Amino acid sequence: MRELHIASENFAGVPYSLVQTERLAGIDSDIITLIPSKYGHPQESALNLPLFSGKIVNFLRKWTKSSTTVDNTRYKGAQKPPIWNPSSSGKYLFSVRDKLWEHKLSNNNTLQSLDNYSTIILDGGIGFLRSGKFVLEWAKKHRNILTIYYGSELRKRGVIEKIDEIAKYVFTFEFDHTLIHPRARFLFYPFFADDMPKPGKITDGQIRIGHSPTRRSTKATDTILAILNKLAEKFKNIEIILIENLPYRQSLLKKSKLDIFIDQLGELGYGISGLEALAMGIPTVCEILPDFEIFLGEHPFINTNAKNLEKVLIELIENLKMRAEFGEKGKLWVRKVHNPIDAIEPLLEIYRKEGWL
Repeated sequence: MRELHIASENFAGVPYSLVQTERLAGIDSDIITLIPSKYGHPQESALNLPLFSGKIVNFLRKWTKSSTTVDNTRYKGAQKPPIWNPSSSGKYLFSVRDKLWEHKLSNNNTLQSLDNYSTIILDGGIGFLRSGKFVLEWAKKHRNILTIYYGSELRKRGVIEKIDEIAKYVFTFEFDHTLIHPRARFLFYPFFADDMPKPGKITDGQIRIGHSPTRRSTKATDTILAILNKLAEKFKNIEIILIENLPYRQSLLKKSKLDIFIDQLGELGYGISGLEALAMGIPTVCEILPDFEIFLGEHPFINTNAKNLEKVLIELIENLKMRAEFGEKGKLWVRKVHNPIDAIEPLLEIYRKEGWL
């Protein structure tokens, strides 16, 4: 079995972690991304395609009235799965970009190498072009296309209909995706907990409370900061650590010095940033909705929401024993539940069923 992942980028390290885990399971797995990682996550092969993001792209989005806002709520539309359907001007601009990218792709060996693979996984469900060209052509010969979703692309953008139709299996790392895509199978994210830096808490009497947004709108960052600033006026030994727009390794080192970590508020559950904190033994606060909490069973997150976040933080600030207990629970839980090979067992089960392994 030779497998290729095609991803827009190694966002939060997610696609590459899956590739690493598949290799541990004995799969000959490769990854190619359309652009390099913005924050310096591990990278193997990146095409560095133009007009993926930046000032020109942002201008065009405004011109076509294409919303880029991503919030912290679940998809509530009736269409399941939601289907990508941009405005006519948006479709035109994507077709122009597809032509540009098609020309660039034809001048390297990427397309020629596709026939070396027996399976292709489309991370984010796209492939190289919005039209689906190349992966759809490949699927006619080889058939084994899978898609895997993470982040907000399924909630906000929806599936590329032609690709979704030919995808043999659909996987996701997001619990709420299983509620909006009838074929989506949930995977726990394969997390390499022992790769995290050792905790480096500073013993100066200060209690460092951290938060690390990639997109503030998906983490409820403004609400979190407002509550933290209020607490900082009450407790003089509190230091607020906002970890934002930093290279990956630098952000991890800052996080390792925290006493309390706030992952996110809203309807989406915990993220990679929360797993990083748990792995370092840092008590982690996050909002988890009842259906996801039932699915998870016993877990180490300190479940909260915007209404009671202040109360929960005060309890943590004043209770060292509570912080230590939740920190230890987190270390054990993330290594058990997000153990890489165990986490992708549903994927490996499909591979064995299909005779690919």
